[in-house]
Amino acid sequence: MENWAYLANICHEYQDLVGQDVIARMVNRLVAKGRDVDNIDSMIDKGIRSKILLDEDTGLGNREFFDHRLDALLKEEGIQGAVYFIHFNEGELVYTLHGRTAVTQIFNQVIGSINMLLHKLSGCYLTRRGTYELALIAPGVYITEAEQLAQRMIKTLSSIALPIGVERDSFVHIGVSYFSQAENSYQIKSEADMALRSAQLQGPSQWFMFEPGEVEHVRAKGSLQWRTFLEKAIARNAFVLFFQPVLAATNEQSLHHEVLVKVRDEDGQLINARVFLPMAVKSGVIKEVDFLVLSQVCRLLNYDRHLTESCSLNLSIESLLSKNLLGKFKEILVRYPKISSQLIVEISEYHLVNEYLRLKPVLSQLQSLGVRLFIDKVGQYIESVDYLKECPISAIKLHASIVINIHQRSENQIFVKSLVKICQSQQVDIYAFGVECAEEWRTLKKLGVNGGQGHYFTEPMSQVAKAIHQP
Repeated sequence: MENWAYLANICHEYQDLVGQDVIARMVNRLVAKGRDVDNIDSMIDKGIRSKILLDEDTGLGNREFFDHRLDALLKEEGIQGAVYFIHFNEGELVYTLHGRTAVTQIFNQVIGSINMLLHKLSGCYLTRRGTYELALIAPGVYITEAEQLAQRMIKTLSSIALPIGVERDSFVHIGVSYFSQAENSYQIKSEADMALRSAQLQGPSQWFMFEPGEVEHVRAKGSLQWRTFLEKAIARNAFVLFFQPVLAATNEQSLHHEVLVKVRDEDGQLINARVFLPMAVKSGVIKEVDFLVLSQVCRLLNYDRHLTESCSLNLSIESLLSKNLLGKFKEILVRYPKISSQLIVEISEYHLVNEYLRLKPVLSQLQSLGVRLFIDKVGQYIESVDYLKECPISAIKLHASIVINIHQRSENQIFVKSLVKICQSQQVDIYAFGVECAEEWRTLKKLGVNGGQGHYFTEPMSQVAKAIHQP
């Protein structure tokens, strides 16, 4: 008995006692019962942890699992990598049309496809972050590898077979945040969420990642904080206008200026539109931002009557399709009746094509008010330009992806040349956005574009908006 007690106490070995006496039998029974209790406790603990940390439909880790793994990863010395938020835009539609089983089947296809892409990467965690959203942690990858993985995921996931009635072109969007040990998990998740909103704002399936340092001082904002911040910015009119000229191909004289917008934060720093506008859409305040900027532009044109050039500004699809859009325009133009001919509204080609039937009467009514219409981001996606024959369009703007290094890309030159012919037949001007060097500009002029815009000519000029404080 003493030997048994010694082994149990010192070596944690609970061997059965030899013997048939009552004490030996009772000790053996208690030890066995204790082992059963330990096994049950272990099973209960495993079950609890599975219930808390795993998604029951897919078997992946859930949001809490993702948060725990990211927090732990960031404690490792010299860590770097990328976080991906992968959102399935048509998930609710699949559920409505085909039920939960169809959603689960698609998720299983998606998970299998992503895991195949990850087989050469070690230490990755794929989790289910929301009903229609996955999150991926890819530690140890360099920034170029992170971008390549995002591209491969978009290509692979866009080819997954979908049920009848589900739109393939806008099925998946990915937001990417590249991180290092210097950052915390809240910042990383906020940036990935902002990047996801930016990808969704562009339209069809795609990925987005901010440039390093681009959102350095604003990244630590959640959705509620963004809404609060933007509501305060609207209340105090903290939006600053920048003007970038579009120059004529013939003599490089200014044709008009595009209005670019930034917002000033609590510390006085300016936040770029591509950072705050997606969050304005998500927060439901984009229409207030658009109408405030529109009013500010009109006020400025009216205040500085020597500004005789036209100004173009981008309006969101939410604002263009809102019930009070035309009422807002009429209200503003009644206040400033002399500036309607100087106003140009820019609409992305993707949104025009995909919302054509709803937008067509809106565009006609805007034209009747004296407002000109431009289509921008032309060529970003493969779209028909039949709208040029039916809509009152004054000009189109080539997307920067068509313009960049066009002197070295014969396929882009062929595209622009054919587009120039169509525009000439419809008496529509064609401008190039994102001109960065002399070689691009020479090639574009040779192809027949009417004008260009970009850093090759000038940085956007800030406008101290004297009109801000005008009644």
